[in-house]
Amino acid sequence: MYASGRWKGYWEQGGYGRQSMRDLQFRFGGGEVEGSGQDIVGVFTFAGTFDDSGNVVMIKQYVGAHQVLYEGRYDGEGTIHGRWSIGVWNTGSFALKPDGEEDVADWPIHSIS
Repeated sequence: MYASGRWKGYWEQGGYGRQSMRDLQFRFGGGEVEGSGQDIVGVFTFAGTFDDSGNVVMIKQYVGAHQVLYEGRYDGEGTIHGRWSIGVWNTGSFALKPDGEEDVADWPIHSIS
């Protein structure tokens, strides 16, 4: 379901808009996922789990800074859509997909309830 290697992604937040994640790398295996990349906030790592139903739960750890919870689900067409959160008040949507696709700025808005 999930391919290890280069990925593309973005997160959205009021006031910041859609922010691309760059140099994004993921490794999937044995129900665990780890990765790394950078964005407008800084350099980060990912660590978490995934299951056969397509659910993904990861912690994004900015180097020397805060953590962000990412909870998403595989859409069956190659993309993981979900919500990120920092506590209960800071939240927004995100999307991740293997590299080789169109620019993340061209991805459609996908609402997650």
